[in-house]
Amino acid sequence: MKEHRPATTEAAKNPADDRLSTRMKLGYGVGDLSFNIAYQATALYLIFFFTDVFGIAAGVAGMIMFYSKIWDAVSDPMMGYICDHTKSRWGSKRPYILLGAIPLGVTFMLVFYSPSLGSENLKVIYGLVTFVLFCTAITIVNVPYGALTADMTLDSKERSVVTGYRMSFAIFGTLVAAGATLPLVGLLGNGDQVLGFRYTGIVYGILIMVVLFITFFTVKERVAHPKEEVLSFMENLRVITSNKPFLILAAGTISHVTAVLTTAAVVNYYFKYNLKNEAMIPVAFMCLFVTAIAFMPLFVKLATKKSKKYAYNLGIGSFAVVLVLIFFFGEKNIYLTLFLFFLGAAGMAANWLSSWSMVPDTVEYSQWKTGLRREGLIYGAFMFCQKFPAALAAFIVGLVLSHVGYTANIEQTEQSLMGIRLLLTLIPVGFIIIGIVLISLFPIDAEMHGRMLDEIRQREESKK
Repeated sequence: MKEHRPATTEAAKNPADDRLSTRMKLGYGVGDLSFNIAYQATALYLIFFFTDVFGIAAGVAGMIMFYSKIWDAVSDPMMGYICDHTKSRWGSKRPYILLGAIPLGVTFMLVFYSPSLGSENLKVIYGLVTFVLFCTAITIVNVPYGALTADMTLDSKERSVVTGYRMSFAIFGTLVAAGATLPLVGLLGNGDQVLGFRYTGIVYGILIMVVLFITFFTVKERVAHPKEEVLSFMENLRVITSNKPFLILAAGTISHVTAVLTTAAVVNYYFKYNLKNEAMIPVAFMCLFVTAIAFMPLFVKLATKKSKKYAYNLGIGSFAVVLVLIFFFGEKNIYLTLFLFFLGAAGMAANWLSSWSMVPDTVEYSQWKTGLRREGLIYGAFMFCQKFPAALAAFIVGLVLSHVGYTANIEQTEQSLMGIRLLLTLIPVGFIIIGIVLISLFPIDAEMHGRMLDEIRQREESKK
C-alpha cells in the first residue's frame, strides 16, 4: 500500500504505513475516557441532579438539555469546518485538544456546582447557561478528536481496531461516571448531595483535563490531505447533503443512541422509586457497562469478519430483546433485574463501537463523490448526532415524567411508576426498531470502501 505522508511539517519527517503503533492507539483511545466521564455524567445524572438535588421541575429540566442542542446544531458542524481549515505545526485537529482541555474541565465543574440561589427561575438560568457553555467546550475538543480517526489511517480494518481501543476507554469512562459518581457524591459530601455533586464535579473536571493532555502528546496526524480550492461553509455543506451513507448512518445512530440514553437516564428513577433500592443504582450501571467492555472484542471481530452494520444491528437488537424482558419481569426480583441488565449490556458494546467505526468510511465516500475531503465537517455533524440524542432522551424523560405526575422525593403513584417503566424499556425499543431499519440500508462494506480508495488514488495520481 502506498505510504501516506502527513500534512504537517513535523509529522512529515516520519512517514509510516497505515498500521498504527500500540502507543498511538492507546494515546488516542484514552482521550475518550475524559469525554465519556463528561458526557455520560451529564447524560446519566444531570436530569436527576436538576430534579432531585438542584430543585428544578422535571419538564423544565428536560427543556434545558433540549434547548442546549439547538446551539449544538450550529456549533458542531461549524467546529468541523474550522478544524478542516486550520493549519499549524501540530496539525489541524490536535491544537484544539490542547487548547480546549481546560475550558472543558472548568465548565464541567460549573454544571454541577449548584450555587445557593433564591428562586427556581435563577436556578433555571444558571443551569441553562452553564450547560450551554459546557456543550460549547466539549464541541471545541471532541469534534477535532473524533475527526482524528480519519487522519490517523486510511485502512478500514485498522480504523475498526483503533475505534475498538477508543470505545473500550469510552465504556470505561462511562463505567467511572455511572458506577463511581454516587459513591463519590456520598463520600465527598458526607451525606449532603449538593456538596457531594459539587466536589465530584471538581474531581472529574481535573481528570478530564489531565487525560486530554496525554492524548495531545501521544497522537499524530498521518494522512496527507490533497490540495483543494477554498470553499465557503455553505458550499462545504454539500459534503454532508450529498453523502447518502452518512445521512443513513446519522439517522440510525440518533435512533439507537436516543434509545440507550433514555434507558440509562431512567435507571436512577427506576431503582429509586419502582424497586425502592437506590443503593443498587451503581451496581446496575456496573452490570451494564462492565459487560459492554467485555463484549467489545467480539463486536470488533464481527465488524471485520462480517460487516460493521451487521455487528451494529445484531448488538442493538439483542439489547432491545432484553428491554422487553425487563418490562415484563424487571420488578419481580431485583437480582433478576440486575441479571437482565447484564445480558442487555452485551449489545450495548455495538452501540459505542459500530457507529464510530463507520463514520470514517463516509469521509472517503464524500471524497470519492465530490472530490472534497472534509473529515472535520463530517465528524462535527456526526458529533451532533451523538449529542442530540442525550438532549432528546432528557426531553422525552422530562415530558413523560411531567405527564404522569412525577414529583421528586415522594411516594410515586401507579401512573408515575408505569411511566418510569415505559421510559426504561418499551419507549427505547421503539427507537431501536427504527434505527435497525435505517442502519440496514447503509451501503458501504469493505469491498466498496477498497474500491473507493483505489479510484481516489488513481484520480489524485492523474493530477500529478
